[in-house]
Amino acid sequence: MPQIPSLNITDSFQCHFLLFEDLHLLWEKADARVGGKAVLVVDGNVLALHSERIGKAFPADSVNLFELPPGEGSKTTAMWNRILDFAFSSPLKRNTPLIAIGGGVTGDLAGFAAASLMRGLPLYHVPTTLLAMVDSAIGGKTGVNHAFGKNTIGAFYHPRAVLFDTDFLATLPHREWLCGLSEVLKYGYIAEPDLLVEGAALASPKGRTSDRLRSVIERSVRIKSGIVAADAREAGRRAWLNFGHTFGHALETLDNYSNINHGEAVYAGMIAALFISRHMGHDVSDKPLLELKTHYNLDISPYTSSVDELVTLMTHDKKNRDKDIRLVLVSKQGKPMLASVGDQSLLRDAWNYAFDVLS
Repeated sequence: MPQIPSLNITDSFQCHFLLFEDLHLLWEKADARVGGKAVLVVDGNVLALHSERIGKAFPADSVNLFELPPGEGSKTTAMWNRILDFAFSSPLKRNTPLIAIGGGVTGDLAGFAAASLMRGLPLYHVPTTLLAMVDSAIGGKTGVNHAFGKNTIGAFYHPRAVLFDTDFLATLPHREWLCGLSEVLKYGYIAEPDLLVEGAALASPKGRTSDRLRSVIERSVRIKSGIVAADAREAGRRAWLNFGHTFGHALETLDNYSNINHGEAVYAGMIAALFISRHMGHDVSDKPLLELKTHYNLDISPYTSSVDELVTLMTHDKKNRDKDIRLVLVSKQGKPMLASVGDQSLLRDAWNYAFDVLS
């Protein structure tokens, strides 16, 4: 099993990464000190497809199971409150684990619940999508969405361990593979350029060999955990992980999280961010992204007349520090940089360019 160093969040707290074994074996290695029945929050689709695997690792008599309705629409304060009520319906102690099994929505929402209950329950992530495995389950960001913007309510709260069982990916729909692929491509632009090639191979089922998949996941975890270890609360270099996301979050908010998923929005957002990188004189190509255009097959026609609204939504991004919009750009593949952009006409041009090349 690949060994990734534990992520040192503080001198007294670590997040452990347990990779590529069956879930029940991973849970045995997680060294969780259970205080009564664990609280298990599971995505409804995952539960329907993998109930036997989940039940083997977490027998019914050892957990209280909350089935989470699938989809971004569950990331609300109302659903967060439902999880809190469910957790309190049975005896709850400060050492009662909360285990999140699902993709990014499940991890973000359940993680925020764990951060809130009893001022912090031990949290364990079991990511079941490529997106969650390479990105959202790592780094301790939790939260819910609001009409003001995506993830604008939440907390930094790190899991005790992340358990990676790639057998969950066997049932992942093609569109969800692409959702995770966007984050892998992001790592290619901000850290390791050859991940642009390795990641692109995952766009096709034929390219999803076991060795490639495990290598891509392991490298992605190393990149993100290394950045997070150096900047746990996004005071500096951790912002690099937001490449393409300021644009992407605006598109998700405009779409009301209905038709475009997170990875698709980030894919378009990276193309827009690269446009601005080139405008600022940096020789960086979006060709690796555009070569995947037919795989993503985005219908962006509903949004092309809403560029002004998208720019306004970008001004609400929680990463902004002043009147300017804070963007992650790249000076070349593997070299990220931060820039404050106050010229809204440049942002409109970037959106128009992205929509044009994706049409």
